Amino acid sequence: MNRSRSYHLASAAAFALTLVVTTPGLVTGQATPSLDAPTLRHIKLGGPRFGVTTFTGDVAEARRAAGSSALMSQFGWQFETQIAANPTGGQALLEWVLLVGGWEDGSIAGSLTWLAGYRLPNGLEVGAGPSLSLHEGRTIRDPLGTTTSMVVAAGATAPLGEVRVPANVALAFAEGGPRITLLLGWIIHGL
Repeated sequence: MNRSRSYHLASAAAFALTLVVTTPGLVTGQATPSLDAPTLRHIKLGGPRFGVTTFTGDVAEARRAAGSSALMSQFGWQFETQIAANPTGGQALLEWVLLVGGWEDGSIAGSLTWLAGYRLPNGLEVGAGPSLSLHEGRTIRDPLGTTTSMVVAAGATAPLGEVRVPANVALAFAEGGPRITLLLGWIIHGL
């Protein structure tokens, strides 16, 4: 299976999973409530993120050839909007994640990811969305040194007093091979 087809299949699977998780009554067979737009409560949250990304495929080979590791540190900030989605406590999520990585070997790269997802009352969460990365590897084909990808993420957020502690794994499907990122951090209300 070629990379383009893999990318499209993964994107379609992520979209379908998000649709199933966020559509009321789809899994249970219950009637879908009226489509009138209700007034929903929005909660703004934010907090730091830190972790690692591992590169695979051609990108990992190119990094090794340039003297860098296929593993890169990540530090950044997540901006989250929770939307009270249903009376059982589930929440629709809109998130922006800004990361800067590569501090350990001077191969500084940045990324901005937008995710739409859903968090269950028990803290389990899933999301998907596009990502844009800026990196040093400029070429004639890519003079800006950018990579676009489709990200699928899953994880859990656990309470720790007034703070919430998320642990997430994300898979970014991009040309040159998928990237796998593990992030930890905390979420603070009202940031």
